[in-house]
Amino acid sequence: MITIGADVHLKTTTMTVINHDGTKITRRKINNDPDELVEFVRQFPGPKQFAMESCYTWPAVYELMNKEFDQFHLLHATKMKNIIESQSKCDKHDADEIALLTHRGYIPAAHTANAQTRQLRGLLRTRVGLARDIAGIKNHIQAILNANTFYSQRPKNFKDIFCKRGLAYLQSIHFPEQDQFTISQLFKQKEHLEQLKKQFDERIQALHADDPDLRILRTAPGMNGKVLNYIVLAEIDTIDRFRNSDALIAYAGLVARDKSSGDKQRKGRLRTACNQYLKWALIEAAVPAMLKDKALRDYYRKVKESYHGSAAKIAVARRLLRSIYHMLKEQRPYSSNGRPQITHMMTLSSASSAR
Repeated sequence: MITIGADVHLKTTTMTVINHDGTKITRRKINNDPDELVEFVRQFPGPKQFAMESCYTWPAVYELMNKEFDQFHLLHATKMKNIIESQSKCDKHDADEIALLTHRGYIPAAHTANAQTRQLRGLLRTRVGLARDIAGIKNHIQAILNANTFYSQRPKNFKDIFCKRGLAYLQSIHFPEQDQFTISQLFKQKEHLEQLKKQFDERIQALHADDPDLRILRTAPGMNGKVLNYIVLAEIDTIDRFRNSDALIAYAGLVARDKSSGDKQRKGRLRTACNQYLKWALIEAAVPAMLKDKALRDYYRKVKESYHGSAAKIAVARRLLRSIYHMLKEQRPYSSNGRPQITHMMTLSSASSAR
């Protein structure tokens, strides 16, 4: 089988072609023109496989090249960097290494979601980004308030500065001229972003997906809202790609960094190299899940006794995601003891087989 390794950039792509015996046939740098790319790969007969690192442009390359090859491999960019990083960093060396590793069968693969899932992810991730931007603006306004007033001087009839009474208090303060201008502009930006967020929410609410996985996920506590449901399903995509629940939890970054060596056990902060959107969704769902499920609430209190509230909240999110894994894997609804229940299994299984 002929192997083509590609180092893809915005304007150009460097391709290295390796024969079935591992010998290099050619290497060429091509402009990212669809006709030129297809013309280059079509000159090599026989079964072919194509490999490239994940990047922002991979969906366009995938849609173009998938039909031209017997196998398409999307490589995990971070893992590939750890493997091929050297003092000599250039496109031709990267293309050579990608082709050689693929030929030898050492492929740190990344998941290739279909077009529908990618579009849904884009919609949902933009909505999450808007929510984060609004939170950032609120934090900025809060910081200006803290720089000009003491907490003890504030009225005690509100907890949130952005509630009706809190806003009335904020308007009564005589800030310095520049701070007052900054606050007024931040409020305008906040109002604009909230309007955009509302439009995205309306778009998401209008989605109609008759998916058995969605019906099962809605039985989990804290997963009643469409935004959280769709984010969890879109980011997981296919539950079978995770070998077990621990792999899914690690993918969501709900485990601490492990720097243990020998007899020394060192645990750090939560992983950052993970799916940040899935992590956000599970942490957002943790509090409402505790309010609805006594077992999770008792678990939160138990963990909090030994650690602190933030660690306990993460622990609840982790336990909730573990339950979601078994729910989707076994096509069973959630039960109050934190384990998927067997009741109605036949109904849900028959619905799953109709997919």
